[in-house]
Parts: sequence; C-alpha cells; structure tokens
Amino acid sequence: MESYRREYEFSLSSILSFVWRGVIVGCVSGSMVSLFRLLIAKIFAQVVKCYQLSHENPALLGLILLVSVIVVIAIGFLVKSDPDIKGSGIPHVEGELKGLLHPDWWSVLWKKFIGGVLAISMGFMLGREGPSIQLGAMAGKGVAKSLKAQRMEQRVLIASGAAAGLSAAFNAPIAGLLFVVEEIYHHFSRLVWISALVASLVANFISLNIFGLTPVLAMPSDLVILPLHYYWMLLPLGAFLGIMGYLYEKVTLNANLFYDFLGKICHVPNYFYGIFVAILILPIGYFYPQLLGGGNGLITSLSTSHLTFAVVCLYFLIRFVWSTFSYASGLPGGIFLPILTLGSLLGFGFGLGMHQIGFISTSVLVNFLVLGMAGYFGAISKAPLTAIILVTEMVGDFRQLMTIAVVTLVAYIVMDLLKGEPIYEAMLANLSITKDREVIEPTLIELTVSDKIAGKRVRDLTLPKNVLITTQIHRKKSEVVCGSTVLNAGDTIFLVVNEPEIGKIRKLLM
Repeated sequence: MESYRREYEFSLSSILSFVWRGVIVGCVSGSMVSLFRLLIAKIFAQVVKCYQLSHENPALLGLILLVSVIVVIAIGFLVKSDPDIKGSGIPHVEGELKGLLHPDWWSVLWKKFIGGVLAISMGFMLGREGPSIQLGAMAGKGVAKSLKAQRMEQRVLIASGAAAGLSAAFNAPIAGLLFVVEEIYHHFSRLVWISALVASLVANFISLNIFGLTPVLAMPSDLVILPLHYYWMLLPLGAFLGIMGYLYEKVTLNANLFYDFLGKICHVPNYFYGIFVAILILPIGYFYPQLLGGGNGLITSLSTSHLTFAVVCLYFLIRFVWSTFSYASGLPGGIFLPILTLGSLLGFGFGLGMHQIGFISTSVLVNFLVLGMAGYFGAISKAPLTAIILVTEMVGDFRQLMTIAVVTLVAYIVMDLLKGEPIYEAMLANLSITKDREVIEPTLIELTVSDKIAGKRVRDLTLPKNVLITTQIHRKKSEVVCGSTVLNAGDTIFLVVNEPEIGKIRKLLM
C-alpha cells in the first residue's frame, strides 16, 4: 500500500514537479541523442566519400566491404548479448509502457548507442529516429531509477524521454509530444504531456545549439502555396499513398522470411544477418551513393535535382527494397526516416506524372514532395496528427497545413479500409516476448473516463480480476471510489492493475 500511496501522491503533485523532471530528462536525452546524431553524420560523410573515391580506385570497394563486415559482426555480438537493441526500438518502448517488457536500461543505452552509430553511419538504409526514441526512453528510465521513482512515474519519464529523443533527432518538439501520445502511450495524460513537452523543448534547445536553426528538411525559400484549383489532386494522391503504405507494411513485416531462408542455407545465426546487408549495399554505394543512409540528404536534394519520372521510380524501387533488407536484418536502426524518404519520392513522382500530362506546373512539384512524406508516414504509422505536425516542423513551413492534413487524412482512411495496422504495434506483436519475472507486479495507472463507461456505476463495469478502480478526480477534487460511484465523462480515474494488462485495460475502458 505504501508504494500505491507514493504513486498516487506523485499523480496529484504540482505542475512544477512535472516540469523539473521534464527538464532533467530533456537535458540527458537531448545531449545523448544530439551526440548520437552528430557521430552518425560525421562518420557517414566519410563513408560516402570512400564510395565516391572508389570510382578512381576500385580496390577501395574491397576495403569498404571488409570494414562493413567487421562492423556488422561486432554489432551482431552486441545484439546477441541484448536482443532489445534490435531494429527501431519503438516497439520495445511501447512494450515497456504496456508492462510487457522490462529491459535493462543501461545495457540497452550503451549498446544501442554504439550499435546504432555503427549501423546507420555505414550507409545502410536505416533511420536514426527510432534508436533516438529508444535512447531517450532509456535515458528517462535511468533518471527514474536515480530518483527511485515508482512504476507510474517511471512510465511517465520513459515516455518523456521518448518524446525528447524524437525532438532532438528531428528538431520537432511538438511532433515528439504528439508521437508519444498518439503512437506510444496511447493516452493523453496530464502526467505525460507536461513532462514530455518540457523534455521535448529542452532536448530541442540542446539540438538547435549543436546543429543550428535550419529545419532538418528545409525546402527552397521560394516554395509556393498550392493553388486551390489543384486541390482535387489531393484525393487521388492520398489514396495512392495509402495503398503504397499498405504494401510497405506487408513487405516489411514479412521480410524476415527472406533472411531466415538465407540463414538456413548459409548457416548464419540471426544476429549476424547484417553480413548480408553489407554485401547487398556495396553496389548501391558504388553506383548510387546519394541513396545511402536514412535519406534526409536525398529528400532535400529532390527539389533542385531535375530528375525525370523514370529516375524517381528507380530511386524509389532501390530505396524500398534495400531499406526493407536493412531493417529486416535486425541491425539497430529505424524505419521512420526511410519512410519519409520513400514518401517524398512517391509524392514527387506523382507530381512529375501530373506535370507530364499537363495537369500541374513545375513550380508546385516541391509541394507534392512534402505531401508525399506526410501522407505516406501517416498511413503506415496510423498516427496522422504526428505526421502532419512532424513534416510541418521538419520543412519549416506552416503554410501547407491544410493540404498536408487532407492528404494525410485520405491516406489514413485508405490504410484503415485495407485493414492495415499501425506498423509499430504490429512489430510489437511480432516480438518474441517472454515473461522475465516470476512475480507480476501490480501498479497504478491513470485513465480519462471515456464515453464508453461514462454514466455507469463502478459496480456495473465488467473488469478483469485483480483490477481495482481506487480514485476519481472530479472537478479537481479527489474522491475514493466505491461500487455506487458514478463515473463522469472527462474525469480522471486511477486503477491498480498488473503491468502486463495495462494495454488490455486501456482498450477495454477507452
């Protein structure tokens, strides 16, 4: 009971307590992710330079392959020692907030940092944002451990660290908050949004001091607003992005079958699948070094590249196949930025196609590039609000909000009609989760009373065993709940649940 009392006191504590915790998490997460981002950029620039020099000295290709294989073997040993560093890391953060996973925060922190820097900087088509979110979340967990926080506070600080990680990775503090609420935490909690917003702002400030004020995906200064007579194209563009997003999800979720087949033939364990990526990426690095990495450089160059429709389609095909191969190998890297890159190519290619048949002028092609990023990511992640704000913050132009929102909404609806799942939730479902604790610990969670249960008495609810509603906050006053208590829409209730059932209870009551 003492632990519940402390958790409850934390939940009712002042806004200032959320603020100072958010500041600490933002400082730690922002510094770590900024260093992570800086090292990747520095090493990646040298790798691309080596590929460019290999045209004059082909022997360099052998050296690049040797170094790449050594790097992925080293990463493989890190993955073998801690499987929680595999892949994006976002599903792992979701799993922890649902009480399904309990990773060792320090082990994940340093191993993901080293493995992520090595994997992403070697030119594999992986993004830094997923690892940044996981690094931020583990930094938040480390802060919580140092403060001897209870589980409820730990979840808040983990979520805040995740928001700070995305903010520092993309200089997008509002998108960092929205992503946590919409995709990871799945609940707009006062406990979360205050500390997460503060952490995001602090992390963003640190990142801006290192990388400058220029938006990550800054578009040309002469970017025009899409004229109204082009708005009809937003509907087919959104539908197209939704269909392509569904295709991407199906391929990505099943790409591991390719490696399982290769692994059996070559007798390579799954933590060394990166060796295949090192071999497959070599011809791309030699012929198309501009396609390597996460893709932010490719996105910003599209607006001035004067590419033909055929070349854009070729670039999309290469990025689609090789980014899928890179992620499915289990290397520590994400799909967030690669998705945005694919979306930009789809949107730009759609615009070029419309231009070739005389529907649009070249002056608005960049608009379609931006719309493609938002719609494609919004469909695949099924987090449309995050997609809208993220792309807006990354390009640094708020004049496109209307068109971005329309395309993202249409893409989301099409993805939903096709029965597509939020990709990070689908990845979490595919994880091999083992019960790492013999004793399942109960914890306190907070929920907002939804229309689903509003007006009902507590005794009328069908709750699983070992779930207890303890308190309701009505008009800023706390009241102990009994069987006859009526639940009021919009009020906050606190429940004692077993950690692995957190996600189930949220779905049941919200």
